[in-house]
Amino acid sequence: MTEQQLQIVATDILFYHNADEEAFIGWIDRMTFVREAYGLGRDMFLILNRFPTDDDLREIIGFCKRYGVGMSQLAKFETKENSVWMRDPEKFWCNEIFGILRNAKGS
Repeated sequence: MTEQQLQIVATDILFYHNADEEAFIGWIDRMTFVREAYGLGRDMFLILNRFPTDDDLREIIGFCKRYGVGMSQLAKFETKENSVWMRDPEKFWCNEIFGILRNAKGS
């Protein structure tokens, strides 16, 4: 994958308090698979240092859900190995990543 493909873009993140913004940045700093993060206009770019593992993807999904980051961009990380759990129609992220409307129950 190219660097552009190994990135996640967070747009128009709404922070309700300074501590919320600090938690957002702190989470990014703790993600070992993020090589760098930078802001440009209303966007925050997270550049990954490798293709995300299953655990990385679960963390990214949680991060995206918590901060309202568009999850459809995570579809590019689907592989034949992780497709079963990523497309599980019982999970909330299935619709948010792939646009599959089902009866999602959560994680």
